[in-house]
Amino acid sequence: MRRLLFIALFCTSFFVSSEETISRWMSDYFERIHGHIGDENYEKAKYELEMGNNNYFRGGRTYEAALLYQLYGQFYAVQSQYTDAVPWFEKALATDKMPRIGAQEVRFQLAQTYFMIGKYENVITLLEEFIKIGERYKYPVSARVNLLMSYSHGRIEQYDSSYYHIKQANNKSDKPQIDWIEYAFSLAMKLENLDDAEDLGTRLLFLEPNKKKYWNQVSALYFAKDFELNSLSALELAYENDTLNKEADFLLLAKYYLYQKSPLKSVLVMNDGIEKKLIKENEENLKLLSSSYFYARDLKNGIKVLVEAEKISDDPELSYRLGTYAFDSEQYKLAISSFNIAKDRGWNNIPGRIELIKGISYFELENVEEAKSQLILATNFEDTKDTAEGWLSYINQF
Repeated sequence: MRRLLFIALFCTSFFVSSEETISRWMSDYFERIHGHIGDENYEKAKYELEMGNNNYFRGGRTYEAALLYQLYGQFYAVQSQYTDAVPWFEKALATDKMPRIGAQEVRFQLAQTYFMIGKYENVITLLEEFIKIGERYKYPVSARVNLLMSYSHGRIEQYDSSYYHIKQANNKSDKPQIDWIEYAFSLAMKLENLDDAEDLGTRLLFLEPNKKKYWNQVSALYFAKDFELNSLSALELAYENDTLNKEADFLLLAKYYLYQKSPLKSVLVMNDGIEKKLIKENEENLKLLSSSYFYARDLKNGIKVLVEAEKISDDPELSYRLGTYAFDSEQYKLAISSFNIAKDRGWNNIPGRIELIKGISYFELENVEEAKSQLILATNFEDTKDTAEGWLSYINQF
């Protein structure tokens, strides 16, 4: 996987910018080396690299030399020889002869390599520069950059910064990445950000309802956020005897059942309380009922309850969350509707995010023209430009 990643990065960096600025002979030379690396014929690749470095580029500070040094770094990186790769990527940057976008690619490759040898502070410093340049010149800063920043901050226990970047990565991703959401959840728990942990844990259970380990991670959240009773058994007994008559007690018992990993009982208590007019059908209570359904692996009813909550709420975050769940469950019409409501209510936490996901949703509904229209809008924003352009390129192949 790592080798394929570096080869993919090489393909984009070399063919985007090199052929128009170097000689035909030099272009063929680099392409030949690229072919050897792609074929894993490392002996021939090394021979060509050594010949070029010894005969043509020794100590050079030209654009062609920078390309050679970058290629040398990739040669070692795809073989997992990261320590050997580092000085070549550093040398490529030090020439100061690469165009800005090419230098950005080398920075990211070098940051990856630093990460693989445990130089996390170097990763952070380099990617901070990457992000600064990206923001200044409107170059895309992809989710992978934020992901690498998050992991690097996390490895040196800078959890606030790590959490910021993993949230950015998840918000930029066009499809849910389970590993990224898991990591965000673990950081939210570590930082005692229980509201975010609740949302992340619910989404994990929504995406992977059969994974028991998520229950072990989130089961205590609802109860941990509330007050404790001396005797919850008395609360259960009162409910069984039909003498429970306070909304607060119904809600606490429902949360307790979630804590006990009994979501079906939680659903029963919530619906019973609503039917008896003891539990108000307000936004917070419907969100709790929806989560209970999700934890019970009843995704259909969970989404239905969120739809009802959206009708009585003016919270753009709720509509955005509903749109996300609908998109994750391939209910694309509902996703588009809820994202429109979120947008109308002012949701703009990640500019371009709604346009990106709506574009993908329209494509899944085979409305290609509207898909392109939304994706083109998404290309106007830094956080979604890269992904939106990738989708447009994919769509245009049809």
